[in-house]
Amino acid sequence: MNDETQNDTEVPDSSPGDPTAGDPAAGDPTPNAEAGGEDSAPTRVEQLERERDELDNKLQYAMADLANMRRRHRQEVADSRLRTLEGLTQEILPVLDTFGMALMAYDNQTEGDGQNDPKALVEGVRMVKTMLTGVLERHGLREISSTGAFDPNHHEAIAMEPSNDVPEGQIIRAMLTGYLLGDRVVRHSRVVVSGNPPAEDGGDAKKSSDS
Repeated sequence: MNDETQNDTEVPDSSPGDPTAGDPAAGDPTPNAEAGGEDSAPTRVEQLERERDELDNKLQYAMADLANMRRRHRQEVADSRLRTLEGLTQEILPVLDTFGMALMAYDNQTEGDGQNDPKALVEGVRMVKTMLTGVLERHGLREISSTGAFDPNHHEAIAMEPSNDVPEGQIIRAMLTGYLLGDRVVRHSRVVVSGNPPAEDGGDAKKSSDS
């Protein structure tokens, strides 16, 4: 009777060195934490690499677009210049034709009777000049006036002459006509201005020696 009671009250054997033997839900959290840390680090690096690649692609696209814009701009400028020159050429060609016809008429007249009339050639040259001036004026080119007061912005004085008829500082005559393209000076008019020319050093020295 006593042996049966003792057998019924025995507790199941457990290892005294195992602290989790009685708690099946308990476990070691350290491996899981370490595994989580190892998984998060590569993910962050990969994200940064993806962002870097995206920015690099955007930069490459932007540089390509800029290069294309510059190429198109250069082509547009070249096309615009070509169209301008083409239009100007079409207007100048009739001038050249008129010039050629005037010379041909003069040559034919010489071959016919051995005599020629220079007036016909002069009239042809004047006609050519009038036509050419009209073409250039339509494109904004105009002559600089070479009368009145000397203007250093438009005129270049190549000489000074004393004059009783023209006041000092006024233009006596133009030696080379100047032109404006819009408001920009293409070429200054070369003029002779009324006034006393500056004394030369040699003259001053001679006067000093005479005195």
